[in-house]
Amino acid sequence: MNRNRVFAARSVRLSLSKLRPLAVLMSLGIAVFVFADSIVGAGIGSYSNNVTTNSALNHVEVTSVGPDSSREITDDSLSRFNQIDHVVGSSGWAQIDLAIEDPADWPSPNNPGAFMGTPFISGITPRVLLGHVSGDGPGEGQILLPDKGQGQKYDQLLGKELSFVYTKEIGPGNGEPAFISLRVSGIYDNSSPGMDGAQAAYVSSKVLQSTLANARPNTKALTYPRAYVRVDSADEVVNVQNQVRALGYSVNSVAGQIRSLSGLFALLALVSWVIGGFLVIFCLGVGVSVGGSWIKQRAREVGLLKAIGWSGASIAGVYMVELAAVGLIIGLAGALLGTLCSIVGTAVFSGLQLDLLPVAAWAMPNWLLVFGALFCVPLFLCLGAVGHVARLARLDADSSLRDL
Repeated sequence: MNRNRVFAARSVRLSLSKLRPLAVLMSLGIAVFVFADSIVGAGIGSYSNNVTTNSALNHVEVTSVGPDSSREITDDSLSRFNQIDHVVGSSGWAQIDLAIEDPADWPSPNNPGAFMGTPFISGITPRVLLGHVSGDGPGEGQILLPDKGQGQKYDQLLGKELSFVYTKEIGPGNGEPAFISLRVSGIYDNSSPGMDGAQAAYVSSKVLQSTLANARPNTKALTYPRAYVRVDSADEVVNVQNQVRALGYSVNSVAGQIRSLSGLFALLALVSWVIGGFLVIFCLGVGVSVGGSWIKQRAREVGLLKAIGWSGASIAGVYMVELAAVGLIIGLAGALLGTLCSIVGTAVFSGLQLDLLPVAAWAMPNWLLVFGALFCVPLFLCLGAVGHVARLARLDADSSLRDL
């Protein structure tokens, strides 16, 4: 038994030396598949998280006008919505005209007209093209403008402090100009205007509420034509929607209209299984070929072992152990390299903030794929060699050496 271990250890080192190019090829192949699966998995995870927790899918739209609505939406209504289980927060929606006061600040000699001051609602508001805006939207004293409108481009206003004018009610049918100074902190994409309109200008809910309160000083309580209730998961939207409806409001949600969301994510998850399938095919093709050809070159060695008294079973056993050890080392090297590339690669891709490939940073690889590689490489190396080992082990020393 001791001689078997000594021979196997020496043979493993020899095999790794002789098979170095193919071993490196297999390790790199495994690393590439592990890395690719990690990028795809991190992308699917990030996409799934954004879709289910920070998009229109996890919002309930509440309106005070509709067949099921019998109540106005006020700040008290928003407080009641926030008390419902799984509700993360709620925002009242309203708009107010905001016009650039000084013509010198217009992007062109033509009057751009009034913008519609609108509350920023994360997950629903269009994506920001320019500027640094947090996920919660513009802060106090900030505003987001569209990238174009009224035949003009507004990106040149980015970073500027502008004075906007709006109408303050001073009596029935009477008003006077009021002013608010806001810095343009971002430019958003309005190539496909939604319900907010092509000239929507997004501000924080706090700025909108204070501006509306100043514009309507005689109004006892602000009312909103719409509100958006954010739910912690798209799976709970329908339940929250029913509870809000029970309070006397008309409700609507995108999630309530989609029945195949789980099927979509299951389909995306199949990509990972496809990558795993290609990894198995790769290990099978290369492993069987390498294992078989390497053992075929050992006929002389088998003859010498037979000549000094080794049995066929001992020879077969030590060669299988050798190939299994070589395969495990190759698989381990590929798995470690793939894991390192996955962690660093996802961090790099996440930092680039690519719209087509949003990934979660520092993502670990799919451990099922990693352990599968560790299992498949030794298995297929041995599988490719088992027939040749059995044939050589049955030959006597003279036959093995005569065939050379």
